[in-house]
Amino acid sequence: MWRVGAPAGPLVVFDCAGLPRASRRLARWLLRRERLALQRLDGVEGVPQVAARIDRDAFAISWLAGTPLDRATFQRDPQGLARQLRAILAAIHARRVYHLDLRQRQNLLVDPAGRLACVDFGASLALGSFGDAILGRLLAWVDRQAALKYLARYAPEELSLEEARAVLRGLRWRRLWIFSPYRERGEGEGARRRLGRG
Repeated sequence: MWRVGAPAGPLVVFDCAGLPRASRRLARWLLRRERLALQRLDGVEGVPQVAARIDRDAFAISWLAGTPLDRATFQRDPQGLARQLRAILAAIHARRVYHLDLRQRQNLLVDPAGRLACVDFGASLALGSFGDAILGRLLAWVDRQAALKYLARYAPEELSLEEARAVLRGLRWRRLWIFSPYRERGEGEGARRRLGRG
């Protein structure tokens, strides 16, 4: 992956041509998956737009300016950023795409004007209507937990009581999934404090 200049603005190019032959087939499949998910999101604000499919090993997307979400940035406008994240998620879920990796702060960028963007759709799923009918609600719930998680971690006083309870319910469900790489980073403590339990 690298950034290149283009007449319409900078682009990010994903290219697996330089990988060893043994791993290139898997890399092609993963890149194709990500490209197809992003193509389904054409026109959605706050997500990268596919600029070109270069060849079977590479494609280019629009560059989205911003820095990864952090405590100081989030605390400047917690409800505004949570609202923006929920709006982006509603738009991508309406197209049956689920990000599934928003627990990583580097996948949420904030530009100098305070606009939020979701990047890195490598773990995303783009479902057909049948798959969406079966899994859509669960996957949407996983994505939406991100907004609550950042509120609980960085601005717990902004949580409603119901949101604080939802954070704790989500953490209990996560503990049941033993293969999840997710680790709590203060959101449980923030939610309990909001509920007067900490």
